[in-house]
Amino acid sequence: MVSAVAKDPNSKIVALSDLIVGRTTTFPIFDDSGVLLLAEGMVVTSEIKLNLRQRGSNRVVIHTDDVGRLTMKGKQSSSATPLFSFDSEITSRLDALIDSGLMTVKNTGPAVKGDVVFLGRKGYDKEQRARLLDAHDRNGAALSDMMGDALKGNKSDGSVVAAMATSYLKEMCADIDNTLTSTIDRFGENDLASRSLEVALLAMAIGIEMNLDADCIKEIGIAGLVHDWGMMKVPADYLNSSRKLNDIERLEIKKHPIYSLEMLQTVSSLPRVISVVAYQVHECFNGSGYPRGRNGTSIHMFARILKVADAYCALTMMRPFRPPVARYGAMECLIHQARARSTDPDVVRALLKVVSLFPIGSYIALSDGSVARVLRRNKEDYSRPIVLRIEDSQGQPVDESAEENIIDLANCDLTVVQALPAPGTTEVLLSPELQSFHIS
Repeated sequence: MVSAVAKDPNSKIVALSDLIVGRTTTFPIFDDSGVLLLAEGMVVTSEIKLNLRQRGSNRVVIHTDDVGRLTMKGKQSSSATPLFSFDSEITSRLDALIDSGLMTVKNTGPAVKGDVVFLGRKGYDKEQRARLLDAHDRNGAALSDMMGDALKGNKSDGSVVAAMATSYLKEMCADIDNTLTSTIDRFGENDLASRSLEVALLAMAIGIEMNLDADCIKEIGIAGLVHDWGMMKVPADYLNSSRKLNDIERLEIKKHPIYSLEMLQTVSSLPRVISVVAYQVHECFNGSGYPRGRNGTSIHMFARILKVADAYCALTMMRPFRPPVARYGAMECLIHQARARSTDPDVVRALLKVVSLFPIGSYIALSDGSVARVLRRNKEDYSRPIVLRIEDSQGQPVDESAEENIIDLANCDLTVVQALPAPGTTEVLLSPELQSFHIS
């Protein structure tokens, strides 16, 4: 029931997330039941917002005179008038195709998930790992060549990326965890080709979890390999800046899906859906994305999948304006965003099952004081993965090849007590306020 405070014509209900940290209230703030949350003259802090969120106050009632002071509501962005047009022959054609409904997912074959082997308490196969690492090197070089050709306007053969996706799908069916962890900490932060490989593999794994068939999984992989090529046309000073970008600079980054579309016109033999997906990867489920501000199912399913994979990989990378986020923090961030519906909740749920709440490749402390690395997902039990103990309770290294150190947390008394940053890194673990991080 809405309170009298909320019905007051001098009051306005706003989202808690809209309150700007550091601003001082002139009037009291209430929840929509009329309970006083903040008195006048108080400064809005991150801690206060977190406390209010934890008590379930996701909406607040503020005085209309405080709307402009405490939020950005009703204000016009300096970039409200576009500085360039997103319209082109290519985008107009794709918009018409999307609006026609002809780009629905045709998932008619058997689900790949039925072919994926669950290996339980089994370590990674060394021969497969060596094969994967060699493939990453070769595929990264081939992708770099294709990107260079596209940047120059030269023609290239799309069957190259199709072959990569087909090969990786075979490796995933054999051991999806080994395939995904083979990319961890392997690529440099400015290596767009290798980063595309990591995003593509994670997106393919999500698609498998969502019961898609082989053709769909391959198309997701191809789209992941090519979707961000337009970033090469964005000035490096903007991408590598440690300061907050202004509206014009941010808009330049938002052009990159259009640049990607233009570059993909030089690549032969790509399925038609690939351009649609590259165009829509940075759209948000709640309509706050770019370049068109589409929402919900008006965004192609493959684009919604790649959006989540791209965000997860972006968070775990070092950026000029922040250190890398530990994988647990990245997963926490995406869960938070799914609740805010900026990402598709179904896709984030699938990611959670693919990598676990304590993601594969991440480090955790166990209830007996030992430290372990997450080795595998544990089917549907995403909070209790299969782990490899690497240190005992005294901090001494253990024999990682010993079977006793591969632990199924669903079948023992040990529990996870803490997520840890990876050894020797600058990784940080983040709080629920982490959704304020910019993910490009």
